Amino acid sequence: MSRIATLLLWCPLVLAGCDRNKEAPALVAAQAEPTPRTATLDNPGTLTDAELAVQAPIDLSGTPYADSEPAEPPPQPIAADKATAVRLEFMSETGYLDEQRRYVVDLLERDLAYMTVQVQTPDGRPVIGAKPKLEIVGSSKLTAVDAGETTDDSGMMSFGIVGGKMGSDRVTVSYRDQRLEMLVNVISLKAAGYPGLDEVSGALRWENLMQARLRFTDDRVQADFPQDIAAQNGKTVKLVGFMMPLEPEQKQKHFLLTSNPPSCFFHIPGGPAGAVEVFAPKGVTASWDPITLEGRFETVIRNEEIGVIYRLRDARQVKP
Repeated sequence: MSRIATLLLWCPLVLAGCDRNKEAPALVAAQAEPTPRTATLDNPGTLTDAELAVQAPIDLSGTPYADSEPAEPPPQPIAADKATAVRLEFMSETGYLDEQRRYVVDLLERDLAYMTVQVQTPDGRPVIGAKPKLEIVGSSKLTAVDAGETTDDSGMMSFGIVGGKMGSDRVTVSYRDQRLEMLVNVISLKAAGYPGLDEVSGALRWENLMQARLRFTDDRVQADFPQDIAAQNGKTVKLVGFMMPLEPEQKQKHFLLTSNPPSCFFHIPGGPAGAVEVFAPKGVTASWDPITLEGRFETVIRNEEIGVIYRLRDARQVKP
């Protein structure tokens, strides 16, 4: 007898006023108890095998989940040399149009903005292998962020902008007869309400560290260093920056020192040249405020691990 039938039988007996102490009702009540189920990988114990075997309907027509129209296949990409006409578009997580319909990106000084330009045909087909020309006017600079030098099969090419001094810079992207302009609104740390980095005598400056030229491949980043930075390799130096913790401890023995306050765990402020991987055997107390460190400086020409190009070993916190 099923559980539902047993309950239906038991309910009229109760409503009729039968004695619950008699054997029959007691037997019915015992039958109403759920049968224990053994949980297995195939049956977790919450559903019967029959219930698990029930399949959801594939045909959703006539239901609220039915699409009004079948989804169209994505447009097929086209090679750059086969595309007779193109159009350009900027993409960024932080970009917006101002009141004059200009594309604007707000950027802290020394921070890195990840940008993408997409090349498509007028009917929306991605253009593969296009190489748009990038130019910048102002104190900010363009930098590579991956190995791509041409558009991929989505018609996209990524690049980075490192914020310079406070002010407005202009980026131009052109390809064939198409041209896009973008304004970069650079904001100083002080104007944004962050503590500034003190000038410490003898400390390496981020402006010089971030002059390193980067080259990306599929699995590593390579760097060419300015002569004055390369000459510091192996020497004891001082650095001033912000802590980006890498450990769940109050005292950090392995962390990043960055040019800007960290705002995203997945993006290093300033990019690979805007961070130093720090090893501090005695630990440094985690802090939101800028810290001054002293240790043995290393330049990393090729990095296949976390992408940084500078390290500071045997580091310790010192007074500015």
